[in-house]
Amino acid sequence: MHDKSYLLSLLDYNIWARDLYYAQVDGLPDGELAKQRPSIMNSFLVLLNHFLVVEKVWMAHLKGRPHGFDKLQTVLHEDLAGLQAAQHDMDREIRGYIEGLSEEELEQEVSYELIGGNKGRLPRYMILTHLIMHGAFHRGYIADMMGQVPARPMPQDIPVWERAVREQ
Repeated sequence: MHDKSYLLSLLDYNIWARDLYYAQVDGLPDGELAKQRPSIMNSFLVLLNHFLVVEKVWMAHLKGRPHGFDKLQTVLHEDLAGLQAAQHDMDREIRGYIEGLSEEELEQEVSYELIGGNKGRLPRYMILTHLIMHGAFHRGYIADMMGQVPARPMPQDIPVWERAVREQ
């Protein structure tokens, strides 16, 4: 299914799930945000910045512009509040971008060059799906780091999201 409403609902889920972890990370003891951990993303701070970096990279591709990044672990914001505000700005940009696409534009292929130099072409709907799936993949690393704190990670299954939306 490549329609906008489906992509927007997945985006809403992705934002909800990520925001749960922002709230949980914000409530951790001092020093936990940037503490180095045995994880591929090194810290909560690096990982939360990574979400934003990857979305900026792919939005640049979607818009036919250079992304300007040379590493996936770029830290754009050292403070959690500033990072979350920038992430919410990006969420609005992605939402507006999706809303503005026609069905034909969703199907159009876009050329890309990743930070590591790999090149390819994907239809826009697959790039947007990738952004959402990328978030789900890396939230698993956040859950792992929560276990290292130790803290119990927040449940983030789609049925939990649906129930939370319905109960609001």
